[in-house]
Amino acid sequence: MLQTQDVFERLKSLLIELLKVNQEKSIKVSPEITMETDLFDDLGMDSVEALDLMSAIEREFGVSIKLEEAIAKKKIREFVSYVISLHKKES
Repeated sequence: MLQTQDVFERLKSLLIELLKVNQEKSIKVSPEITMETDLFDDLGMDSVEALDLMSAIEREFGVSIKLEEAIAKKKIREFVSYVISLHKKES
């Protein structure tokens, strides 16, 4: 069973790598990415980066994300809960 903190740390690592690849600037690891971080407002992600993140989450956690469900999620904590719920359903 996936634990909240484990999912958060793995998701944070995915985000850091994604943002480093997609943007020429480097971001600080902490404390900017927390459970309350907003992907769009705080990290400045765009829709293409969000789709890249969805693909990375699917590979990392072995889940199938439904775009219509994921699109409503903006905060990290929402994605953490979503990944845990998907993992439970698909296990």
